Amino acid sequence: MRPQEPATVRHLIVETPESVAVTYRLAGLGSRGAAALIDTGLLAVLVIAEAAMGGLFVLGLTRTLGAAAGPIVPWVIGAVIIVMFVTYWGYFIVGEVTAGGRTPGKRVMGIRVVRDDGGRVGVFDSIIRNVVRAIDLLPGTYAVGIVSVLLSPDGKRLGDLAAGTAVIEDAGGFARVPLAVESNERISLVADYLERRDTFTPEARYQVAVALLALWAEEPGALDEPHLAGRLADLAGLRDASGVVNLRAR
Repeated sequence: MRPQEPATVRHLIVETPESVAVTYRLAGLGSRGAAALIDTGLLAVLVIAEAAMGGLFVLGLTRTLGAAAGPIVPWVIGAVIIVMFVTYWGYFIVGEVTAGGRTPGKRVMGIRVVRDDGGRVGVFDSIIRNVVRAIDLLPGTYAVGIVSVLLSPDGKRLGDLAAGTAVIEDAGGFARVPLAVESNERISLVADYLERRDTFTPEARYQVAVALLALWAEEPGALDEPHLAGRLADLAGLRDASGVVNLRAR
């Protein structure tokens, strides 16, 4: 019997074009807030370190060149400001796009960003949600973002609403059958997926593979869908030592 979840837990349900429904457990305000604090702390350390290095460089330049360093110093300061600006805006975008929707803070808290269709966040999606972060931060305490998350049925801040993204729980966040229950059912689901995967769109194949992988309490990491399919075949015992998948084994 599947354990009851608290009534406050919300889910994002994605239905693929093939009428396969995948359910994601939405991240709570607490885990999102903690992730934001971690990321803000790390980002502050990076920016301060860059500013300090720039200051030391200017100091060394003036001591070495004396008055001749005067025309150079403004250019150095400008370069440092640009680097700090890129770091500030790039931190979240790089983390979300290259790490499967996970900044360091999100990884620690076990949450990640996905598109509304369950797919991975792209560069354009991440840019939009992080540019709008400037509004969510108002009036400097994330108050606008918090109110938006509380009022939105899918727990979205304004950046998520604008970009068409959502924040979900990671490895343990998918609605799934408990590991000790219905092992034959899990194997059957994997076999059905492997039989039908060629009829799915690429995005649907990835969504279903990730949801099935969660039945074994595993997460996709950086694996693409073909590798996920192979991993699922191994977990379900459907691939022999020679690498051949035998769907009749179920």
